[in-house]
Amino acid sequence: MDVRDLQVFLSVSQHLNYTRAGEELNLSQPSVSVRIRQLETQLGVKLFEQLGKKVALTDAGQLLVPYARRVMAAVDDAHHAIDELRGLERGSLRIGASTTPGMYLVPQVVARFKQRYPRIDIHLRIKDTREVEESVLRNDFDFAFVGGHLAASEVSAVPWLTDELLLVVPPDHRFARKKTVKKQELQKERFILRESGSATRAVIVDQLRKSDFELETVMEMENPESVKKAVQSGLGIAFISKFAVATELKAKSLIAVRVQGLSIHRELKIVHRKDKHLSRAATTFIEMARNWQSM
Repeated sequence: MDVRDLQVFLSVSQHLNYTRAGEELNLSQPSVSVRIRQLETQLGVKLFEQLGKKVALTDAGQLLVPYARRVMAAVDDAHHAIDELRGLERGSLRIGASTTPGMYLVPQVVARFKQRYPRIDIHLRIKDTREVEESVLRNDFDFAFVGGHLAASEVSAVPWLTDELLLVVPPDHRFARKKTVKKQELQKERFILRESGSATRAVIVDQLRKSDFELETVMEMENPESVKKAVQSGLGIAFISKFAVATELKAKSLIAVRVQGLSIHRELKIVHRKDKHLSRAATTFIEMARNWQSM
């Protein structure tokens, strides 16, 4: 079985589109089709079927996906193992991160790591928590930093940092003059939330639901920077990570307000596949991240 054929198969199974798979792998659409046919011939089964204009996995194709992932993970691990023989003089790391750790924390670790190990190439991609989870399962990342819980049994999750989600308002808001507010006072407020798929949003909604509180959402944003700008513009108020608003709180362009009887915390985690071989570069980076607070 050709490893490249399995790589093509996994790409098509992800996109369910031959053209998009080709674009991802720098192959023409006919070349993708040829490799899929080769694999089907070797296995003696159809892996995809055409349903109108759509492509779908057959039962055999669905069965092959986890095995193909394991093969590709093993090939990737082999490359890392060879790099490991060279110590930390060369190699690469593919790191994923959900929005909050990816924008405000991980870059600091990257900068520290690159100062010490300049020949290790680092590729950092920021997605929402749900997309990071899918990418970790596909072995697109060596490891990742997330703010949500990964329920998949194939994933190992190690606690990293504790984050607090603060209620922030603009300086001219009526809450800005108070040290604390009651939950009932929030009923009249309009809230700005992160998009669906965000761990920040999920934690906020879950905690408030436990308090029998439903948010009136005026707007949804794709990242914390947009949320902060919307709050500063007076469009609403928001719960946001303490790591995301540290600069604004210091400059007093946003004001943090305590809510009586409500404290929203979450555990940021470092995750990777349980069957993933972590290279020396990966374990060194993770150890450096875990010592982040002393950096």
